[in-house]
Amino acid sequence: MPLIIIYALVFVAALLAVDRFFRVFAASRRKEKEVNFRLKLLKASGNKLDTYDELLRMRGLAKGDARRFSGRWFSEVYTQSGLQSSATQRTLFVIASAVVSFLVWRMFSGNYYVIVGLTLISTIAIPILFVLWVRARRMKKFQQQLSTSIEVMIRSLGAGHPLPSAITLVANEMPDPIGSEFGILSDELTYGIELDDALLNLVQRVGLDETKLLAVSISVQRGTGGNLIEILQNLATMVRGRIMMKAKIKAISAEGRITAVIMAMFPFFLFFMIRTMVPTYFDPLWDSGYGGIVITVCGVFMVFGIFILYRLVKFDF
Repeated sequence: MPLIIIYALVFVAALLAVDRFFRVFAASRRKEKEVNFRLKLLKASGNKLDTYDELLRMRGLAKGDARRFSGRWFSEVYTQSGLQSSATQRTLFVIASAVVSFLVWRMFSGNYYVIVGLTLISTIAIPILFVLWVRARRMKKFQQQLSTSIEVMIRSLGAGHPLPSAITLVANEMPDPIGSEFGILSDELTYGIELDDALLNLVQRVGLDETKLLAVSISVQRGTGGNLIEILQNLATMVRGRIMMKAKIKAISAEGRITAVIMAMFPFFLFFMIRTMVPTYFDPLWDSGYGGIVITVCGVFMVFGIFILYRLVKFDF
């Protein structure tokens, strides 16, 4: 009996030690994430102007132009994603997408022309879908941080600080992505860009509807007057309400969304399962010479069906 107690105490001690280790590790990671990227660059360079130029360069934005966007769709989407990759990294990613696509489509078809065509389509589609996915995650996080940032601005304005100081406070206190975005906004105001143009740049860099409302609220109040603190309080309440509504809609539509995912993935799962269990099952199709045509037609119909499923479970509000 005493030996069992000793084993139990050793087990509990080991469990507590592991738990403590992971808590310390998580706390250190959380502390690192609380410092936004702009402040890290500013600490490393020590020059605010150099940091501002570096942030714009890494985001793919030109220097010295208040309207920095060229109007090209993918360029704007890439900027809104917040990705900070070099040309070499982007090239390697495209090459990796092409290789993986070729290997995957080679398993489905034996027709060289079909494989090349589908590989080209996948090589173009994969980077675009990846950038759109990163952009959606960033916009979601920005939306969650926006109400807190507006409250920081409200407290700063209530203490008697001017609007640029309130924006700078958000840039220094909030983590990414909103910390760096407001930091760029603060730098633009510092270096002489008009408030309306700087807010428009913020809207274009983020691409979020709530950011448009913030820019319009500040611009209209600046031109017509009014209580900016009250306007921002109402805006913060509205942003929280939209987040809660979006969460409710996602919860209600969860069953439909998971059903759509299962229906979209089931044909691929069935193909690989049959291919694994009976490797020669599809040989008559490839030997007939019509395998590539059948795969192409089925693929087109599947893409069309997946698009319909996506539209059925995608709610705009």
